[in-house]
Amino acid sequence: MKVLTRTKKLSAIATSSITLAVVASFSFALPAQVKAAKVQGLAFSVSSGPDPNGYGIYFSSSTNNPFGNPPGKNEVGNYYNEDIRGLSEYNLTGLTSTKSALLSFNVFKAGGLFVDQNDFPFTGNITVLSYVGNNSENLYDYQAPSIGTVGTFNTANLALGNTVSFDITPIFNSAINSGLSSLGIRLQVSDGTNPDGGAWTFDNFRLTTASVPEPTFTSALLMVAFGSGVLLKTKLKQS
Repeated sequence: MKVLTRTKKLSAIATSSITLAVVASFSFALPAQVKAAKVQGLAFSVSSGPDPNGYGIYFSSSTNNPFGNPPGKNEVGNYYNEDIRGLSEYNLTGLTSTKSALLSFNVFKAGGLFVDQNDFPFTGNITVLSYVGNNSENLYDYQAPSIGTVGTFNTANLALGNTVSFDITPIFNSAINSGLSSLGIRLQVSDGTNPDGGAWTFDNFRLTTASVPEPTFTSALLMVAFGSGVLLKTKLKQS
């Protein structure tokens, strides 16, 4: 009779343990860690030349080092009556949508790249636009259609080494969701501003994103099953 009673207890405890394990057969998400990505921009400058139609005619800064000007510089303003625009492009390969995308660049020079010609600054506004890039330097980028306005900044209080930054999260995410391989950013003199032959030069263009990866799911079944085993062992000892 005693043996039968213990058997019934074992059966009840085992059934309870299985029930706990089954009920606890779920997965929970571990907290996701934020991962930052930094993309260095390909920076260059294109001038309209004397063309009255406002098309890009030649590079004033590029990796080919035209006119002896340093590469990787983003020149904005005038060269006499010519208009110069600064470009930068960012490779989006491997990147995903993000909760934060920050565009930043530094003031390289309060003036243009041509000594004794446009190497003095102007006071006014510079507009920052985005366009579809291709991760290469092209004259066409001077007039490439805008896919979104990033913002505008004034040059009045700029100084050598200053950093200018813009939150471009919506534009970045739109580019990612559209499957773009490159995002272009263009700096140009704003309507209503007259550089009067002067310019500004910027460099160190970078795009910093903070992406949240998919949560990691871990099953809780084993832990609960382990707890049930301890419960079974304790019950047996008490019997």
